[in-house]
Amino acid sequence: MELIATSVARSDAGPQRVWNCLVDGLRCRHWSPETEWMLIEGPLEPGTVVTVKRKRARQTAYRIEAAEAPNRLALALTFGPAALMRISWTLEPDGAGTLIRQTIETGGRLRRWLTNPQARRGAVAWNHDPARLAELASVGTGVT
Repeated sequence: MELIATSVARSDAGPQRVWNCLVDGLRCRHWSPETEWMLIEGPLEPGTVVTVKRKRARQTAYRIEAAEAPNRLALALTFGPAALMRISWTLEPDGAGTLIRQTIETGGRLRRWLTNPQARRGAVAWNHDPARLAELASVGTGVT
């Protein structure tokens, strides 16, 4: 795997509150302004399809690779065995708050052509998402 980007932020909210904000598909646009919505199309477990609609882009189907509430969520976009892009969030307890780490990685023999361009654009567009997620969870949104 090739690491494209890592973004880190700290929230005053605990991991469960941050997790609830992270997986709330209708509210994701509040912490990821480049995203219109996200739909988890089944149980929150590996293999489930997650459809993400980015602004000025077509909706894209990812698969959950890991869903370990309230600590880790990993979504993968694959092009068969040729290429993969993974975006993941790790939530670590940090005192009374949470350390949020978002990573974007790519893999596969054709990643340079199929996933790296999107991953690099995402690294710029989504760079501040962990900080916005941290703030949203910290101020409270009615999500518990």
